[in-house]
Amino acid sequence: MVEYNPTKVSKMKKNDNVCGYFYLKTSDLRVSNQNSRYLDLTFCDNSGEINAKMWNADDGDEILFRAGTIVYSECLVREFQGTLQLRVDKIRRTTESEDIDISRLVPSAPEKPEEMIAYIDRIAESITDADYKKLVVFLVDKYRKELLVYPAAKTFHHAIRSGLLYHTYTMLKGARHYKELYPELNGDLLFTGVILHDIGKMREMDLMDCGLVSDYITEGNLLGHITLGICIVDSAAITLGIPHEKAVLIEHMILSHHYEPEYGSPKKPAFPEAEVLHYLDIVDSRLYDMGSALASTKPGEFSEKINSLEKRTVLRIEQ
Repeated sequence: MVEYNPTKVSKMKKNDNVCGYFYLKTSDLRVSNQNSRYLDLTFCDNSGEINAKMWNADDGDEILFRAGTIVYSECLVREFQGTLQLRVDKIRRTTESEDIDISRLVPSAPEKPEEMIAYIDRIAESITDADYKKLVVFLVDKYRKELLVYPAAKTFHHAIRSGLLYHTYTMLKGARHYKELYPELNGDLLFTGVILHDIGKMREMDLMDCGLVSDYITEGNLLGHITLGICIVDSAAITLGIPHEKAVLIEHMILSHHYEPEYGSPKKPAFPEAEVLHYLDIVDSRLYDMGSALASTKPGEFSEKINSLEKRTVLRIEQ
């Protein structure tokens, strides 16, 4: 049985001696002021990431320990300019025989992907409108492999392995409560919009083997996930023979879910289900970012500034 990190990255303290398995998110060969070569690394586990320095690097180390590699390492936790940093004392690549679970080494959704997508499948099967059901089932099946691993972003909310699926799963649970609270809502339309609202993200970003985003691809940079999502739905609707007026409703929900033009939505929600979708999306994304900041904040203290929330700080209330 593989033993991972006795001390998680998020729990490391100055002067700790730590050892375990790490995913190398970044790896850069640099030259020190003393003209010696070293590797500047980012070590990850599923609790977070930390900078590491491998001093006096040998020829070929930049290839042996390139970004995307899983390593076993023994390190000392030091502090540099107020920030914790690892000094790498020993390091080696892992082998296939060690059978490492990548989800233990990169920030990942707290729920199992297979269970989350099974929940989405159940909601999709419960949709009574034949056209919406056909559209959702078709697209979930088409992108099933990607959905199981894709993050929702490169840096902001749900930028974790299976983050897009987790974001959709959480919003879908919220949508079911809204439908109970407001029975006049069209549940089939709302559930379809929730499941498909970020479908374009899988054509917006390039994925690394670990399930994190390496960068935004050309199509993503030029068009963005909202436009790409509309294209995906429109193409699927034509293929499946979905009535145009129904497809347009889903496309409007995708188009308007960011609400403001500066965030990519040239139209505001024009019917109740689209309005609910917007608020489900913004609540889930903001609570996720707040929760991430509070996870490393002591009770009674304020968090670090949260870039995605206009650099606000949030208070961790003592329970």
